[in-house]
Amino acid sequence: MKQLTVLSLLLLMLLVPAYSSAQTASGSVTVTGTVVDEASLPLIGASVNVIGTKPPVGVITDIDGNFELQLTKPDATLEVRYVGYETAEVKATPGTNMEIILKENSTALEEVVAIGYAVTKKSDLTGSVEKVSMKDLNKANVSSFDQALGGRIAGVQVVASDGQPGEGANIVIRGSNTISDSADGTPLYVIDGFATDDPNAGAINPADIESIDVLKDASATAIYGARGANGVIIITTKRGTESAPRITYEGSVSYQRRPKGLKLLQGREFVELQAEMLTPDEMNKTYFSYDEALGRYQTLDDYNNRKSTDWQDEVFRNAPMTNHHLALTGGTKNTRYSAALSYYLQEGTIIKSSYESIKARSTLDQRISPTVKIGAAINFANNLSVGSAPTQGDGQSTQYFLYQVLAYRPVKYRSTDDLEDIVDNNGGTYPYNPVKTIQNTYERLRNRQLSMNAYLNWDILPDLLFKATFAYTWREARTEKFYNKDTYFGDPAYSPTGSNGSFNIKEWNSWSNEYTLNYRHQWGQHKFNGLVGMSLSSKQISNVGAKSVMIPWDELGFWGIDSGTAQSVLADNVRDRMMSFFGRFNYDFRGRYLFTATLRADGSSRFDNHKWGIFPSASMAWRIIDEPFMAGATGWLSNLKLRIGWGATGNNATREMYPSNLLYWGGENYPWNNNLHQALYMLQLANRNLKWETTYQTNIGLDFALWNNRLHGSVDVYDKDTRDLLLYADVPPSIGFTQVQQNIGSISNRGLEITLNATILPGIRGSLKWTSSFNISFNKNKVTALSNGQESRMAGIRYPSIPDLYICKVDHPLSEMYGYVYDGVYQYSDFDEVSPGVFRLKDGIPDNTNDRANIRPGDPKLRDINGDGKITTEDRTIIGHGLPIHTGGFINNFEWKGFDLSIFLQWSYGNDVINYNRVLLESLQGRHLNQLASAADHWRPDTPTDYLWAPNRGLNNLHTSREVEDASFLRLKNIQLGYTLPAKWLRGTRLSAVRLYLAAQNLATWTRYTGYDPEVSTRNSAMTRGFDYSAYPKAQSFTFGVKIDL
Repeated sequence: MKQLTVLSLLLLMLLVPAYSSAQTASGSVTVTGTVVDEASLPLIGASVNVIGTKPPVGVITDIDGNFELQLTKPDATLEVRYVGYETAEVKATPGTNMEIILKENSTALEEVVAIGYAVTKKSDLTGSVEKVSMKDLNKANVSSFDQALGGRIAGVQVVASDGQPGEGANIVIRGSNTISDSADGTPLYVIDGFATDDPNAGAINPADIESIDVLKDASATAIYGARGANGVIIITTKRGTESAPRITYEGSVSYQRRPKGLKLLQGREFVELQAEMLTPDEMNKTYFSYDEALGRYQTLDDYNNRKSTDWQDEVFRNAPMTNHHLALTGGTKNTRYSAALSYYLQEGTIIKSSYESIKARSTLDQRISPTVKIGAAINFANNLSVGSAPTQGDGQSTQYFLYQVLAYRPVKYRSTDDLEDIVDNNGGTYPYNPVKTIQNTYERLRNRQLSMNAYLNWDILPDLLFKATFAYTWREARTEKFYNKDTYFGDPAYSPTGSNGSFNIKEWNSWSNEYTLNYRHQWGQHKFNGLVGMSLSSKQISNVGAKSVMIPWDELGFWGIDSGTAQSVLADNVRDRMMSFFGRFNYDFRGRYLFTATLRADGSSRFDNHKWGIFPSASMAWRIIDEPFMAGATGWLSNLKLRIGWGATGNNATREMYPSNLLYWGGENYPWNNNLHQALYMLQLANRNLKWETTYQTNIGLDFALWNNRLHGSVDVYDKDTRDLLLYADVPPSIGFTQVQQNIGSISNRGLEITLNATILPGIRGSLKWTSSFNISFNKNKVTALSNGQESRMAGIRYPSIPDLYICKVDHPLSEMYGYVYDGVYQYSDFDEVSPGVFRLKDGIPDNTNDRANIRPGDPKLRDINGDGKITTEDRTIIGHGLPIHTGGFINNFEWKGFDLSIFLQWSYGNDVINYNRVLLESLQGRHLNQLASAADHWRPDTPTDYLWAPNRGLNNLHTSREVEDASFLRLKNIQLGYTLPAKWLRGTRLSAVRLYLAAQNLATWTRYTGYDPEVSTRNSAMTRGFDYSAYPKAQSFTFGVKIDL
């Protein structure tokens, strides 16, 4: 509980101006004492007040938990409060040093949750809302909050594309609601009361966040109407407190371990494989060529001891990381302020990659009269990513960086050769040294954001509150690229554009303005709370970019692109607006029967004939524990509440901003009269009847607590049905387009969520304290309809271009992998030897899409699914599932005598990943290309294995189950050991608390997946979950940190 002491000190230690000692009067008595927890540790900053005095008389405890009060009545009653503990009332005992022991309230810190335009006690909730433990989340050394959410909340899945520094993650709540190959159903984020679809999580330092609340069911999210279908994440940042100025510093340094590389062929094994793949003449020009140093032609034995280079060792590195955060809080009864400054630098574990972030924020809250309060906040972030993303390329699979690293040949052709040479002129499939390319590549992404917001609260009447808010956000993402002549993309021998560079500047400008009126009243045992409001918002996105080629001088780098030839110029600007009206009504009878109803109307500029959507919800809760018939169970049952809710939410996230309108584009040319003229053509057809997607969701939940809250948790079951999906449906090509966006299809998600929290050992009087938190969620996703009776539709990967890799079928889940079942390798037993060395496939043995007469022993074999004796497209089937059966997390916290230990385990079970690296690196095709070490186990006449076919025998452009792998994993995500220095050690210093800690991130992963990391989805969307190709490996890091309160 010592960590809670440190955090609470920020809130309570500074309340000195609010508590003044009573004037010493004639006959007064002095009361002294110490406030401690159940482990006898002092509670710093606990408030000790005398009940019933005017003006109020009170003090706060010092660094040793001590207090002293002057009383006019020796039998006065003291009220002792401390955040996270049960309030105690005790009789004063003058003349003795009182020891007041406060009991920890395990649910107190989570009893207030944000629900949209308001906060409420968790016990009063009628919907499904979960609060993230910021104490646990901030133990993860990450640059943004989204990277640390995975496994912490039931029903919340975090899908990261890879482990590149600064890379964001996509969050999916209760399954994806869309059938899309470009999106995965991003939730709505509400940051300090202001809603956004694009939160830019990297703009907020996790240390500046006070709370994160996740709204999961429709009864909770319907207040946000059109944008709440994918769930809502409410983020509240820290603000000032009524206290003297307080400064907190937290800093850490980390060591990131070099990623564990994949096992590749080296030395002799590589040359042996090349001898099987290349002709004798090609071998005599390269690996078996004449060597001047040897004075003869080389042989295979010469490669036994020759140096072999694993290019992963040249590219991967150990890397440092540092993080600093400085915060100031304080204020008076009428004025409260806060400020924070942070710096984060992560060198990448791949050379020439890094992420640097500087963030600053400030808040001010001012009460200008007893009924009027105003406030403002400003946040600025400047994030810089350096280095090319390994998953980025130009669409050709051979031009992705990590593929180049893995595939480039590991040995010299001759002992006198320089393997560091830039170009291989011997006809290699990929002839460029990847290290040279990355060392000469310039790529930078600078992301800057400025967010400002303000509010006004006016208590018109004691029960009537008016609130007005305004927010403005400016964001710019600036990309700069330059490839000189010593890179594959800039060498004139391989790139027709020569040295080239480009830039792109994308800018967001958005604002929102909201007004709410909240009325709260109680008549006897009836409590009413009503909210009405309206919202206006606008977002404008502009994009400007250009590319220059044939740059004559490399010396100026990117800043010399003006000397080249302009190849392309891009400019576009899009704006959309929304207007909303909403209301919520809450009714509470006897604190036992709770009812909530909401209604929201949203109007969007994206639609034409159906601009407005109406989204209602209703929910109720019954506190069964408060019923008279439960009186006999209250000795062991602390809480039992049933929740039932239903609601409708919407979505207007179209792929193109204005699919209701006919759009034109001018980015092409046409020849006329021996000249090129710019063409204007139709970019998309208009569909004026487009309307909102609507998600209907029913939720039933049960909250419970046992044995005085020693064990508490919740169980939720839900059913989501999304209709009128905004999809691109096939249309007759005769109209000039192949697809038009329409409201078609539907999808459902049904699931079960279980959350358990336990205090296993309470830690009484200095003994060990042990608390645990466990969550698990099951979600069953199913496509229930497509367009016009369509039974399935295909989806592929765009970069690199891999068509028809996934299938979306009615009555099946999303992200199903589609292809042929790999059935091993044709063996001699599958053939009749019609003459020496001539084989004919036996009758009854199916082909492999090739002509039967051309199939030989050692060729890849596919399974005949329909049993017709031949392999056709009808034999394609579902070969993998990108969605997990269940996900979860398990957190254990231990505290003892100032020490604290936290262990966080995360898992995913039942999901597959297409390991596309194996498609290329076990292909046994391509000149001078290295392969995975497993490729050595391929078919040979003398060793007829069933694992992999013979060299140069692979099936091109066919997707098979061989590369689909089980990506289930259990990960030791984070472990942290901390020690808080005893208060007595800090006497005589300006320090009020000091905590030191050691932490490890991604310490261990248990999985059968053979790639770098099973938690990967490099081309993530609702239809293409679980694709791994050239992904940046996640880093394993070790951290030492300190937190100091002044």
